[in-house]
Amino acid sequence: MALLVILTASACQGPVSALDPAGQGAADIAWITWVMIAGTLFFMALMTGLWLHAVYRRSDRPLKLSNTTVLVGGGLVLPLVVITLLLVYGIRSGHSMLPIGAPDLEIRVTAYQWFWEFEYSDDQGRSLTLVDELHLPLGQRIDFHIDTADVIHSFWIPALGGKMDAIPGRTNTLRLVPTRAGQFGGQCAEFCGARHAHMHFAVTVHEPEDFQRWLDTAFEDAP
Repeated sequence: MALLVILTASACQGPVSALDPAGQGAADIAWITWVMIAGTLFFMALMTGLWLHAVYRRSDRPLKLSNTTVLVGGGLVLPLVVITLLLVYGIRSGHSMLPIGAPDLEIRVTAYQWFWEFEYSDDQGRSLTLVDELHLPLGQRIDFHIDTADVIHSFWIPALGGKMDAIPGRTNTLRLVPTRAGQFGGQCAEFCGARHAHMHFAVTVHEPEDFQRWLDTAFEDAP
C-alpha cells in the first residue's frame, strides 16, 4: 500500500498537473483535493473495518446503537458538517481568483477553433499578439479577460489555478498569481470540436525583471 501511494504521488508532478501547484489558486485546489482523498481513504477504511467486525464478531449481542442514532449521525450530521466545511473553503479559494483590486498585468485571451490568441498592451498604446504562447511574471496579479470567436471553450492552466469558460458574446475575467517560475502547459477544458485535444498552449513564468525585458523586446520586434 505504501509503495502504491508513493508511485501515485510521484505521477502527480508535471507541467500540466493540478496537483503540482505553481500558483495561489492551484495551491488551494491541490490542498482540498488531497484532503478529500485522505478523507475518502479514512472513511473507506472505517467502513471496511465495521463490515469486517460485523461479519466476524463472535458475540450475539446487538450493538448499543439505535437506528435513529445511525441515521441522524451518519446520514445527516456528518454530511452536513463535511459539505459546510467544503463550501466555506471553496468560497474562500474561489474568492482569491476573482479580479478584486487593481491587477499588475492584464491579458486579453481569445479562443478559436482550435488555438489561443493572447494580446498584451501597454500605456504607450503598443500591442502584442501571441498564438499558443503565454509569458507571465512571477508573483504578480494577472487578470485574463477571456472571450471566444466561435463556440464555448474553457481556459485552464492546471498548475496555476482554476479554469474559466470562454462564452460567445461575453467576456469573463480570471485572476491568477504564479508562485513558481518555469515552463507549464495550458489547455482547453471544454469539448469544442474535432481538434479539441490539440488545443493547448505553452506557458512560461519569468522572474519579474526577465519578464519585463522579454516584454520590451517583444514590443520592439512586433510588426
